[in-house]
Amino acid sequence: MAPEGTETYLPSEDTALLIRALSGWGSGSVLEIGFGSGAVLQSLLTRFSLVVGTDITSPDRARMAKGSAEVVLADRASCFREGTFDLVAFNPPYLPSEAIRDRTVDGGRGGIEVPMSFLDDALRVLKADGRIVVLLSDHGDLRGFVSHCIGLGLSISEAARAALFYESLVVYEIRRR
Repeated sequence: MAPEGTETYLPSEDTALLIRALSGWGSGSVLEIGFGSGAVLQSLLTRFSLVVGTDITSPDRARMAKGSAEVVLADRASCFREGTFDLVAFNPPYLPSEAIRDRTVDGGRGGIEVPMSFLDDALRVLKADGRIVVLLSDHGDLRGFVSHCIGLGLSISEAARAALFYESLVVYEIRRR
């Protein structure tokens, strides 16, 4: 395990799927919570007027990932005002774990504890007519995540899916009803 604050999630199949799922989106403002390598941020630069990413990574890694995007060293979206973004995207740590040992992959109980905390912050900074795009794995409790969204009065639909030999990845689009 890397020292705290130095972990960076390297682009993989899930990163590529999220980039593909977001390819039809453009205009306005977008926030990526947990920008990691910066690959998703870079893919958004030409289509949005404002591209912002947050992460808890080191300042040097943030500068490397930045490109023309604005990057903020912050936990989730805690530093932004309510109703700021048209789109919020995230590929959170989603593997089920009893303890968060590797903050790049451990998603907490059922693999949805961390994604639900990202969702809470995303909802707070999302404009009333905005959308949230989140990528999760079927290793986690997808039904629990969907139920949580429905319980919050949200509309949730599958936007993309990829079957890998060891898991299925699902991208959900979430919006307020």
